[in-house]
Amino acid sequence: MTNREALLSDISIRVKPNSVTKVLIDQGVNPDGEYLPQDEQCRRGVDLALAALILVLSLSPESVKELDYQLTSRSIEGLLKIRKGILKRWGVEDEMDDSATITSISDLW
Repeated sequence: MTNREALLSDISIRVKPNSVTKVLIDQGVNPDGEYLPQDEQCRRGVDLALAALILVLSLSPESVKELDYQLTSRSIEGLLKIRKGILKRWGVEDEMDDSATITSISDLW
């Protein structure tokens, strides 16, 4: 199984082949290389590519119709939660996270 096939097996939404190739290359993973699940770096690269692909999917419409022009967007809340979990698993900071974080409690009293 190639890295591309491993990534596509994790997502059931149709995506452009170029998007899959790009997210894998961006993570330093050879799309046509053999997927090695016992290799942590390989798993990490494919997982982080999946997180990037989820972001791509969340920015694209689910369907577009031309007559009467209808644009349907997909429900992305669940996808973004999955993305956040993947990033957390590998210790990668989510640049899209806008939640407040307490950095110092010295000024509370």
